[in-house]
Amino acid sequence: MMTVAVPIWKRAVASQIDQLIFQTPAKLIESSIRKAIWPKKEVKRYYLPTLVTIAGEVYFLLNRNGQTIGDQVVGIKVVSQDGRPLSLEQVVKRTLYKDVVYPATLGLPLLRALQQMKSNKDVELPHDEFAQTKLISTK
Repeated sequence: MMTVAVPIWKRAVASQIDQLIFQTPAKLIESSIRKAIWPKKEVKRYYLPTLVTIAGEVYFLLNRNGQTIGDQVVGIKVVSQDGRPLSLEQVVKRTLYKDVVYPATLGLPLLRALQQMKSNKDVELPHDEFAQTKLISTK
């Protein structure tokens, strides 16, 4: 199978589609629940959307051939670097790195990797390196 470097815009668009699908309903649900429990308290930080995003991504990557809905739309797929099917451990490591490590480090590992990508199109992003996965184009 020939692999072609996945353009960064495809990753970004897929991510935005997934965020919209997973987080919008979760924010509405969380906001409603909080208003019912604490009607006068303003919501500053949403926790449910992050959990829903993590669960949704893990589900789709394991059960939908390595593709979230956003990945399917733009034509990309997560695969193991060694060609084997994605394992639960790989998917959890990749997802937690993206959804926990990046926010906790203000995205610095991601920014460094994006700088390297400008000169070397085959550079994997830190979450893919950590989980021993890579992205490939499907169309």
